[in-house]
Amino acid sequence: MLAASILLVAVVPFLPLTLLTWRGYGRDVALVEAEIRASNRHIAMLAGAYLDTLIRQVRDEIRVAAALAPDELPPRLTGVDWELVSADGVVRESQLDPARVGGPSGYLPMAREDAGPTPVGPWIAGSPPTVLFLGPRGETGRAVAVLDPEVLHDQLQAWTREGIDRHLYVIERSGSLLFYSDLALSGRGADLRRNPPIESFTGGSAGDLRYVSIVSGKERLGFVQQLDEADWGVVVSADVGGRLVGLRGRYRTLGWSIAFALAAAVAILLLSSRWLARPLIDIRRALRDPERRPHEPLEVAPETRRITEYEDLVEVIDELGADISAVERELVQAEKASLLGQLASGLAHEMGTPLNVITGNAQYLLRKTPRDPVAAQMLEQIVSQATRIADMIRRLLDVSRPAEARLTPVDLPAVVRQTLDIIPRISRGVEVRCDLDDVGVRALADPKLLEHALMNLVLNACQAMPEGGRLSLVAGVESAGATLSGPSVVLMVADTGCGIPPENLPRLFEPFFSTKPHPEGTGLGLAIVDRIVRQHGGRVEIDSTPGRGTVVVLRLRPAPHAFEGSGRPPRRVR
Repeated sequence: MLAASILLVAVVPFLPLTLLTWRGYGRDVALVEAEIRASNRHIAMLAGAYLDTLIRQVRDEIRVAAALAPDELPPRLTGVDWELVSADGVVRESQLDPARVGGPSGYLPMAREDAGPTPVGPWIAGSPPTVLFLGPRGETGRAVAVLDPEVLHDQLQAWTREGIDRHLYVIERSGSLLFYSDLALSGRGADLRRNPPIESFTGGSAGDLRYVSIVSGKERLGFVQQLDEADWGVVVSADVGGRLVGLRGRYRTLGWSIAFALAAAVAILLLSSRWLARPLIDIRRALRDPERRPHEPLEVAPETRRITEYEDLVEVIDELGADISAVERELVQAEKASLLGQLASGLAHEMGTPLNVITGNAQYLLRKTPRDPVAAQMLEQIVSQATRIADMIRRLLDVSRPAEARLTPVDLPAVVRQTLDIIPRISRGVEVRCDLDDVGVRALADPKLLEHALMNLVLNACQAMPEGGRLSLVAGVESAGATLSGPSVVLMVADTGCGIPPENLPRLFEPFFSTKPHPEGTGLGLAIVDRIVRQHGGRVEIDSTPGRGTVVVLRLRPAPHAFEGSGRPPRRVR
């Protein structure tokens, strides 16, 4: 508890600061990512507009080239070189490389008549894969626009130089790579086909995406832009971690500062709380004193008892020791009951059959014996004593192995009346008074077991009044603050008999302990009652005065809505 208190005192002040720092970090990360997405979108739109403009210019120049002289080339465009190719595929004029004049062009397919871009491919030996725009075929040949990947790389790369790992590349709908901002990777188009942005574009999607690059293995933010003039896509991506390095460094420094402050606070609290821990150490030392007898009062220093809370703690420990002693005594009784159960089980198994044989033969002889009063009396005594032994074995089994209680809402006054109806006839000198209002007082109980317990109490009360007296049975409810937590249903059995001496009260629930003369009592009745009531989650209380009588109170748990069903409130039992 002390360690938890110190931890709470140290942690609680820093918890809001930690939460605010964490939320601030998340907010700043979101802002950085939003900025990266906006930059990606802006660059992709600029690159897309540049490429759309370039494609339109190339198409316009191809149309103009059809009206030029046979050996006249269109004007040079940024990133575009022109060649004139004869009908038989021989290069006649070239802005790309004068050495190509007079040689085969190598352009396929030469049958295209439109001005659209060809698929990306290695059309020119020694040059990287590129795209061609083929002009219409004339009598002397056609004009061909060749996009220069290196020049376009310089134009597109100029927009990505922001100090972070940002890439820009252009792809066809098939996934082939036209241009890449990293010129060294421009020839690895086949390797990049599985990159998520390319798969997204080939699948018909565009816009923002977050992915892990198959080239670097880093998490990146990208944007895919569809061109208007060609079935191409522009992809711009940036490394998220590259922009977050400085941000993470600042927050890491702040986190270490918070951790250091927390450690310092815990250290200060630990040092300042030693004076609180010393009395606890004294109490622990007293508890572990090898010369101290179990459950004896603790002997601690007077300085410890000067602190009110620790004085209360010592008193509670002393009370707990007394309670443990009582529990140990109950465990001893439980062990006795367990041994009795084993004994009763053995007796029932070994003596059951012989007793049945003795009883059966004695009853048979009693019917067949001539009218001899002495013999008949002896046989009747044999039957009676054998029956008494069998009954004692059955009661032993009831004490050691009681039936499982099946708790249901039970009308307590009805159970009392039913028990009085089935009990053997009570002595004529005993006056029975039942204070049972029809208020529907219900308890959670097993009616058969409750009848068994009540029958034992009534018989004990009658045996305690051999000269006559008054037997009272009262059922009602008692408010909270009694033995059980919350209201309890109470059944009281009182007699005006001889009473029980005070020294015998602690042993009343011990099996075979009886205050009745032999052979009237077996000492099992109250043990059975106590066991049954404990099965119900209740408690048995006995108050007795020698010469004035005994009161036995059974406290049981009430059933749900136990006190409904009557216009009058339930009777209060005190």
